[in-house]
Amino acid sequence: MNRLNVVLFGAVVLLAIAVVNAQHRARRLFVDLQKEKDLSEQLVAEWNQLQIEQGTLASSHRIEDGAVRGLQMQVPGAAQVRLIVVGEPGMQEAR
Repeated sequence: MNRLNVVLFGAVVLLAIAVVNAQHRARRLFVDLQKEKDLSEQLVAEWNQLQIEQGTLASSHRIEDGAVRGLQMQVPGAAQVRLIVVGEPGMQEAR
C-alpha cells in the first residue's frame, strides 16, 4: 500500500507540472496572438493611410501642377488640340 501511495503521489506531481506547463504555454500563445492582432490593426491603418496618400498624389490637379512647375510644360490651347478618330476608313482627322 505504501508503494502505491508513492506511485500515485508521483503521478499527481507530474500531472500538476504538466497542467502548469500547459497553462503557461496557453498564456504565452494568447499574448503572442494579441501582439499579432495589434500588428495587423497597425498594418491596416498604415495601408489605409498609404491609399489616401496615393489618391492625393495621383490626382490630376497635382500632376498638372507638377508638370507646369517642375517640367515647365503648358496646357495646349484649343487650336493645338486635334482629335483622331480610329477605326474609320482613311483615319479622318477632326478639329
